[in-house]
Amino acid sequence: MIKTEHNQVTLNNSECNDTILHEDILDILFNHKEEIYKKLIDLRGTFLIDHIAIKIIDPNKKILIFSITPSVEYNLLVQGLWKFDKSFSIKFQNSNYFYAWEKAYSKQYFNEIKYIKEHKHGFTLGFNTSKKIGAFNLIYSYATRSKNIDLLDYYRNHTNELLGLGDYSYKLIHNIYANYCDPSFSLPSITCRQPSRKKPILKLVVNNK
Repeated sequence: MIKTEHNQVTLNNSECNDTILHEDILDILFNHKEEIYKKLIDLRGTFLIDHIAIKIIDPNKKILIFSITPSVEYNLLVQGLWKFDKSFSIKFQNSNYFYAWEKAYSKQYFNEIKYIKEHKHGFTLGFNTSKKIGAFNLIYSYATRSKNIDLLDYYRNHTNELLGLGDYSYKLIHNIYANYCDPSFSLPSITCRQPSRKKPILKLVVNNK
């Protein structure tokens, strides 16, 4: 059971009440830390990305997270602030398939969430892409420490490639997720190719100021 510092607030004023956390989400997040890191580390640097995480919401609206930097998600969970981050909301994903992290932050806790997810980790931009496969929702979460200008516009213009990168990441952790998904569900299966790293996928303008 997750104990939070904001239990009373989240129970009374939750903005993300259409999903629930997997009962072992914290244990799973860290028990597979090294395995997830080894599987996804080769993708870091693609698109100038420094952080990759995959949220999976099953047909029971239960969330699991696999992250290359689990402290990003851990601090939101233990402080109860995840319910004020609509990137955990199914409804929000249905109308926002690409968005900067901060677009999903509650106004009430905007500064706290932005500090925990972005500033504390040195990220200059975080953003999500999401897709629905059957009754499952997949949310691919990325962040960069790059100081290039107009990052959000560049990433927005390459959402297809970012979804492809997320699909490949999901494929790499599929077997791990299978250990925790309700066996009555048929897990999403994605066919995709390994992203090429021979050439930069994005050409960004460097801010020399």
